[in-house]
Amino acid sequence: MFKWFKSAQSSTAVGIYLTSSALYAVEEQYPQQVVEYPLASGEQPAEALTALIEAQHWQGRRLRLALGRQYYRQAQLDKPAMPDDELAQALPWCMRELVDEPVEQLLFDYIDLPAGPQGTERIAVYYSRRAQLAALVKAVSPLCDIETMGVDELAMTNLLAPDQRGLVLHKVPGQELTMTFVHQRQWHFSRTIRGFQALDDDTMAVDQFVFDNLLLELQRSIDYATGQLRLNAPNKWFLALPARVTTAVQTAIGQVFDIQPESLSNEHLSPVSLPALGMLQEESR
Repeated sequence: MFKWFKSAQSSTAVGIYLTSSALYAVEEQYPQQVVEYPLASGEQPAEALTALIEAQHWQGRRLRLALGRQYYRQAQLDKPAMPDDELAQALPWCMRELVDEPVEQLLFDYIDLPAGPQGTERIAVYYSRRAQLAALVKAVSPLCDIETMGVDELAMTNLLAPDQRGLVLHKVPGQELTMTFVHQRQWHFSRTIRGFQALDDDTMAVDQFVFDNLLLELQRSIDYATGQLRLNAPNKWFLALPARVTTAVQTAIGQVFDIQPESLSNEHLSPVSLPALGMLQEESR
């Protein structure tokens, strides 16, 4: 994960996922229960994070923060021909024409991607507003150390075993459904699948869902990833969906793709809490 604000290790860790409407925290100790802190109207994330720490008496704990999509952007480009340590320093220059803000106001990091169809090395560059993240650090520094920050889609990859080549179908309330290819805990490809906000609708009976369009979109995405991007087909499927629809989606996928997806969420860990858990399972680097 990113090295933006890493500090020395001490105490036990808490993973916290920062979304636009709430914070979701998971402690390192078992049993792992989710603590939800909704943001009040007008409340700033830094204020909410401080209030959560104080309410849970987490002073002195190591924090691992997963950033929601409102905190970052991603761009993909050919990997410049230079050593990795030099590339990390050169990212602002590489991204200068691709962002609409002064690069001095942004923080950058990158991950390697599988080579393109022509064998070209590629990278995914993630960038965030420096002041926005610095405000979080300043607010909690009197209380806790922020061990690391990362983005939610990369945090999710830590939930799979290191040797797995998986497809993850993830639905967070208020966001579109996403499908992600993961291999050896590395993000390879993701696609937003629109039109499935009804999965969040608790008033809609599960037997009213028609999954034909979802299955078709999944097949199209897999065909694109394996055909155009030359990625290996996933041999394991994982679902991070609301519990009430998980079984129905598992059945629909099993009938068409002849594979039984495994659920990453359960009665204690909702889909929206999983990036926080993923931060806890990140291997130290």
